[in-house]
Amino acid sequence: MNTRSFLFISALLLGLPFFTQCKSDSPKGNILTAKKGMNNENIDSLKYWGIDKGKLLKHLKLQELAWFGGDFRDDQSKPRYIPTREDFLLTIPLVEHYLYAHGFKKPSKELFAKRVKQVFGYDLGTSATSTFVNISHGEGFDFASSFFAIEDKGFITYNWLLRDLISVDGNTIKLKNTTLKQILLLNKFVIYNDTGALKQLEQSRYVGEADEIGDYYNSARMLDDLLTGYPYYFGSPELNQWFFNKERDNPFAFLCYIFDKGKGNNLIVHPELIATIEKNTTGKNSAYYNDKFLIYVYQVLQDEDGMNAAQFNLEQKARMFCYLANSEYKMRNKYADYIPSADWPRTSMAYVIMTNCEKIYQYARAHKFFGISSSKMMDEIEQEGLDLNPPGGDE
Repeated sequence: MNTRSFLFISALLLGLPFFTQCKSDSPKGNILTAKKGMNNENIDSLKYWGIDKGKLLKHLKLQELAWFGGDFRDDQSKPRYIPTREDFLLTIPLVEHYLYAHGFKKPSKELFAKRVKQVFGYDLGTSATSTFVNISHGEGFDFASSFFAIEDKGFITYNWLLRDLISVDGNTIKLKNTTLKQILLLNKFVIYNDTGALKQLEQSRYVGEADEIGDYYNSARMLDDLLTGYPYYFGSPELNQWFFNKERDNPFAFLCYIFDKGKGNNLIVHPELIATIEKNTTGKNSAYYNDKFLIYVYQVLQDEDGMNAAQFNLEQKARMFCYLANSEYKMRNKYADYIPSADWPRTSMAYVIMTNCEKIYQYARAHKFFGISSSKMMDEIEQEGLDLNPPGGDE
């Protein structure tokens, strides 16, 4: 073999890894080849992302009169610009480029569909039928009005103002590390249950630029929508804890989600929220548990103070009683050394309900506590209550 042939073959072999790496499994090869972490691009790159430069610049201009939230302008002579499907479509390649340039891993089709079903309660089916799916079943494209599943790309997003996604300076386009990072963290949490991403969202204090028009859809609003909008996602203990902390001073805003009604007037129970309350209860710190949670359920069962706005019927109330009894029995056994005290009353709330809401209790017993509670536990609760409050004794 002569020297020239040897050099040619050596160069060919050295080049093989390069060609292998260039063949990407990404949804769009040119997007994944972007330098990781780089946010500045030549504006001509837009055509490789599937974006028409003229259309993008046109909608940036149109959106000068677009915003999210209330209209606080002094000059109302020009009407607010209502975002369209075209506005939203322009955001998809920008989000895609940012996500994959910042290390987001495209999920399998099966995982993506599974997580969309778990978190949003939306069944994507077995195949993609359009560029995007409005997970809230809505039809409009107003800002932050819904989450969208981009099924073939494998990510979740929402419509937002282009000026908060990019800035254009001459021939340079810059992807902004604000809204786009928020969408990146949303996907890491929703798709991969990345609690580190959730923590970053919880700690974010960014509230948008001071343009004096509209509100910014910050991470707190986004997490709140994630919890209470599709219909309700309480599958993350960490997110539930964030919700509990957020509404600690307004307990009803948290408690009202424990029991709810679904389609067909069926009772929906979220025991994960009861578990969150239990987690935040100790022997010396039980005020929320005893004075908020237990009292709230009691008031619902008694139709007091408008707490039964959902109009739970007798059977539903009986089931709710069982969930309360299960939790309280466990907690009073766990903190038995503190009973009685200023933190834990002598008589259980379950026994109070047995005596004051006798119809509910008897209905639950007649139906063997629906398999939610054991008869043995209920008998024990009732006997303890009778021993502590004998007939003819002090109430």
